[in-house]
Amino acid sequence: MEYIAIIPARGGSKGIKDKNLQLVDGVSLLARAINSAKNIESISRVIVSTDSESIIEEAIAYNAEVHRRRHLTSSDSAKTIDVIKDIYGDMILSDEVCILLQPTSPLRQVSDIQACINEYESNYPVNSVVSATLCEHHPYKVIVQDDTGEMVPIRQISDLEAPRQKLPKALRINGAIYISSFENLIKHESFFCHPTRFFEMGEDESIDIDSYKDLERANSITKGKLL
Repeated sequence: MEYIAIIPARGGSKGIKDKNLQLVDGVSLLARAINSAKNIESISRVIVSTDSESIIEEAIAYNAEVHRRRHLTSSDSAKTIDVIKDIYGDMILSDEVCILLQPTSPLRQVSDIQACINEYESNYPVNSVVSATLCEHHPYKVIVQDDTGEMVPIRQISDLEAPRQKLPKALRINGAIYISSFENLIKHESFFCHPTRFFEMGEDESIDIDSYKDLERANSITKGKLL
């Protein structure tokens, strides 16, 4: 089975200027993702997909291949699955397995990626593996607006007062790791190709860089000083 790491790294960013080139512990988000992939023996290629010349230079400096995005997949509204489609055709791929690593998850560990690969290769029926982490707030303690406009609990009113320990374990997708074959991704146009299995990552490892505050926290974690 051949694995190919895909690192989507668009140049534009609303929250942080040049986000994918920002540093955590002295290394850019992009470089951290590339280095993680290169430390997995079963990953044969690392491809950075971007529209930015600065990101291209950084990718080449860390010995990654580069896929230049089309204009349609370079906007902030472009879907990552459409980027995958372009890569699949442009890089002449066939039956390889995609490991999507977003650079905005800089504290994702090599061991997390390897564990997801192990899960993908397990004896369980699986077409996708997706990383997740514990929900900070349990979803059963949320109220939503129904079709009549009334605010109602997700499941039942008693959940709103129940101790968290009495509720079923709840995870949220953390965006760090997605694994599926290119063929399945293109066929289903989704990173959740049934049956999907979920791999739980720790809270710190699941940090997603979307603001300068997130960046500051990631740097503090790497220095052992939690904010």
